[in-house]
Amino acid sequence: MYVYWGYNRSIYSKSNVNFYGPEYDFTVKKLAASDRPSREFATYINPATISVPQFNIRVGWYYKFRWDISIGYDHMKYVMKKNQNLYINGDAGTTTTSQLIGEYTDEDGLIPIRYDDLHYENTNGLNYISFQLSNTAPLFKTNDRKFAIQRRAGFGLGPVVTQTDFNWDGEIYHTNFGLSGYGFSAHGGVRFDFFSRFFLASNWSGGFIHLPKNRTAPVDDLFAKQKFVYGQWELLGGVLFYLKTKNGCDTCPDWH
Repeated sequence: MYVYWGYNRSIYSKSNVNFYGPEYDFTVKKLAASDRPSREFATYINPATISVPQFNIRVGWYYKFRWDISIGYDHMKYVMKKNQNLYINGDAGTTTTSQLIGEYTDEDGLIPIRYDDLHYENTNGLNYISFQLSNTAPLFKTNDRKFAIQRRAGFGLGPVVTQTDFNWDGEIYHTNFGLSGYGFSAHGGVRFDFFSRFFLASNWSGGFIHLPKNRTAPVDDLFAKQKFVYGQWELLGGVLFYLKTKNGCDTCPDWH
């Protein structure tokens, strides 16, 4: 088996986001978003704050030669970029505190989006809980088998849990964690094994996320829905451990 922990950076495609509630229903088109990494190095090594940055954790089991199944948690952060000029379609309501009032079509042209009028982010976060099937194969190993370089590849799918911060109509809403959609992904990477017990890995993944009903207010019936693709780079460290070994498996990083 193995367990790993690490951190990530992520990128997101532009997407159409439909914001809807009892008093409005409009779509912001081609909204751009970015991740939000922690800037202080101490945040990554302080035990009290290691879960604050964008992190990855996973536990896996090699059920057969070179193949493993795993469950893990990718904690990403999705943040709407500020000061965008975007097309809006639909009814933005009759609010008196926001400049985004009335009905819009593409014929109205690009509309400036002020942070105080509309802002949308999942910084606590965009949490992809995935079940993965992966394959491991050796690229290089030393004769004494104390060091090996492994190739990793696979795919995954699972639910997405979000916690959303939403600025609208002069209010700043903070929702609770909730199931908002699903995702599926493919991944590949390189793993460096040491003494058949420890490893460092660099992993790349990409996938599709669909949020059909992402709550944007804790009690009011305000929601957002969107679809987008993402890319992610992960830097990981982990431990290999053995429940039952056969054919000297505990001495060979390539599981042979």
